[in-house]
Amino acid sequence: MRTTKKPAHKPSQPFPLAADTLHQEGNWLWIPLRKEWRDVTNKPEEIVRQKFIRTLVEHYGYSLDQMDQEQRTQYGHRSPRADIVIWQSADEKHKKFPILVIECKTDTIEIQERDYYQAASYTVASGCEIFIATNLRHTAVFKLVARMPGEFVAINEIPKATDWGDAKRLKEVLDSLRAFNRKEFQDLLFVCHSILRDVHKMDPGRAFDTISKILFIKMYVERSGQHGTFTTDYLDRRAAVRLPTDLAVHDGLFEQTKAFYRADELFTATDKLDISEETFRRIVKQLERFDLSKTGDDIKGLAFEKFLGTTFRGELGQFFTPRPVVEFMVDLLNPQEGQLICDPASGSGGFLIRAFEHVRAQIVADVQRQKDDARARIEAKYLPSENESDEQRDAREDKTEREIEQEFARLNHQLLPSGDDNKPIDTRVGRLAWKCIYGTDAEPRAARTAKMNMIMHGDGHGGIHYHDGLLDINGIFNGRFDLVLTNPPFGSNVGNDQKVGGSDETRVPTDEAYITRCRERGYGDAWEESHQRLLDAAAAKTPILDLFEIGKGKNNRPTELIFVERCLNLLKPGGRMGIVLPDGNLNNPSLAWLRRWAEGRAKLLAVVSLPEETFKSSNATVKASLVFLRKFTDDESIAWEAAWTQAHSELDADFDTQRTAQHLAYASRIVSGEDAEVQRLLDELAALGLNRTLLPWQRGEAPAYPRTCRPTTQGKPVWLGDVAREHKKAVVEFKKQAAAALAGVQKHSDALLSELKSKYKSIDEAHSVALWARVRELFDYPVFVAAPKTVGITSTGETGEGVATELPDLLKAYREFENWLAQGAQPEATPNFPVPSAA
Repeated sequence: MRTTKKPAHKPSQPFPLAADTLHQEGNWLWIPLRKEWRDVTNKPEEIVRQKFIRTLVEHYGYSLDQMDQEQRTQYGHRSPRADIVIWQSADEKHKKFPILVIECKTDTIEIQERDYYQAASYTVASGCEIFIATNLRHTAVFKLVARMPGEFVAINEIPKATDWGDAKRLKEVLDSLRAFNRKEFQDLLFVCHSILRDVHKMDPGRAFDTISKILFIKMYVERSGQHGTFTTDYLDRRAAVRLPTDLAVHDGLFEQTKAFYRADELFTATDKLDISEETFRRIVKQLERFDLSKTGDDIKGLAFEKFLGTTFRGELGQFFTPRPVVEFMVDLLNPQEGQLICDPASGSGGFLIRAFEHVRAQIVADVQRQKDDARARIEAKYLPSENESDEQRDAREDKTEREIEQEFARLNHQLLPSGDDNKPIDTRVGRLAWKCIYGTDAEPRAARTAKMNMIMHGDGHGGIHYHDGLLDINGIFNGRFDLVLTNPPFGSNVGNDQKVGGSDETRVPTDEAYITRCRERGYGDAWEESHQRLLDAAAAKTPILDLFEIGKGKNNRPTELIFVERCLNLLKPGGRMGIVLPDGNLNNPSLAWLRRWAEGRAKLLAVVSLPEETFKSSNATVKASLVFLRKFTDDESIAWEAAWTQAHSELDADFDTQRTAQHLAYASRIVSGEDAEVQRLLDELAALGLNRTLLPWQRGEAPAYPRTCRPTTQGKPVWLGDVAREHKKAVVEFKKQAAAALAGVQKHSDALLSELKSKYKSIDEAHSVALWARVRELFDYPVFVAAPKTVGITSTGETGEGVATELPDLLKAYREFENWLAQGAQPEATPNFPVPSAA
């Protein structure tokens, strides 16, 4: 901005004829309410204020006569100030309560209500009801909550000047809570869906894909900050400069959008909109009242999620976990800033979105605390002096406000999730969005939907991929994550015909850009090893099952079982996971091996059995539970092994005695087949130095899993001895006779041997049970178990307010359980959980 001499003339009109402009000459700006020129060299907020004053006049019908700026209340040494104040009429100006109080700032990120404390304080002190917070890109309206001093609630729109004379209309405005936008946006998405269905005969899936593409175009245009809201007027301006050889406007915009989101792998090079320009205009017209760069993430995110669920729950129900269940699982695990979070079967992104929101809320709260501290510190630095003049007071408070605003702007920068170029940004929320959230889904529509869902909720989409969740991709590899949350596919199998690299979703990327990107992100040696392992597996056409301990060498395994191992593998030592599993995995005797396998790798934190209606579709109902585990730390792994060693030292001798006793009881019977003639011949041979004997039992190789005692093995009877030369001829003769006699009793002898092996097997089983029981005693810990009857979802799939749920009380009970554990888990201090159905 060039420095110029203060203009001597006064403009004939408050504002220039050109839209959205102000009278400005160099660094001098005309202030209509003060009828003066001001130097705005270091006052960008003044430009925001004057532009908003023009908006209030031209779009909302207020006159300059009923406004004032830079107003203070008249009491207290720190009287709050408002940037703009409006009264109901010019006659009431400075005489009655104002009707609107406005504060302007230059921050270009989402408005933080508490940053606008001056206007909020002025609103309360002056008896006003509404305050407006605005910056260069976003305006929010807040209404004072009756009977709750200083508490405000966001409403949907700014009242127009004419609304104040219409009691019914004013009540509508004041009652239009911002949450209404969510329903309106959701309804608009359904209208768009219907247009595509009716005009282009699209099925729900294809229609949804098309709406997603249009929403991405809208976000691309609006997030750039260069064009305002994406409207049909914008399309007309594009059409006016389009050359005959150019693509149609909507197709050209989609190509630009694809390029903008190329790194996110949202679209293939061949993706098209496949709709007419007229249909595109109809949908843009429907959506143009919403600026997606300004609409709050809670509004557009929940609206999109509701639309998504209602459209697809029947058709693609496997991609959804009910929101109350998702919220409970995430809140129970309580992710923290800096922790890495993964969902290897992310579906529409529910777990990742909730985890992102959970951690972001922590960051926002911490930033707010820092802002409160900074404000108190700066205000303490500029306390008023005795007998200061009004001019000195204004200068001091201006300096105070400027320092506070600079500090707030610095702290608010930490809340940015992405740069304006849709690329990673080094802020607290940026690191959360781009470095901590990872997910995959093997269904391309689900992966794309998860990305869109994440963006609608405020970003965090960069780590989500279309890929088989059982294979590593990008930053998803073993031993990396603090938290894993997932609802894996039920009812399907992983077969040995599914090979690494055998399909698009099991691909192992080899392009240099991918490898460079992974290395630049600092994944380190663990990623290099992971990538090489998959390259080798793809070259060898290795079955995916063979990458897993519980799958190796199998023809197939249920998908959810392989995901249990996958999730544990992804975790760091001490990492935690929450997984939805069919109840059969928990109580089916044939899967006891799985429970023991998991028990030797992780601590069971909690099991919450869900009502049958939680996962109900038109095809089937799956009774499921939420299972929470914590992977062993290195110390816990050592303690677990120590418990096994101790258990063996305490128990092995007794069970060995039992095995030996059985051997003694059966050995001679098996050798002789319980036949007197055989026994006579064997006695004759023994006298000559040749004995037929059943060698002692041996320990075989233990199975790879689950942990058991080493199984007892037993060979068949053998001939042993050292026959003197003079007896050899007689031994040969007797041995022929014995062999003939033994052949006659072979079946009986074999039956006795089988009977002995069965006895050994029973001892082995009892031995393993005893080992597990003793290990559990030595490695004992409490587990939280509950069976709520209601979890916020009805049998028809409805969720939301008014649907009964015990989950909030259950979460509170789990926190009490955690505290009890942290204090030593003394039996006498066991909490009396307030949830009736909790065990």
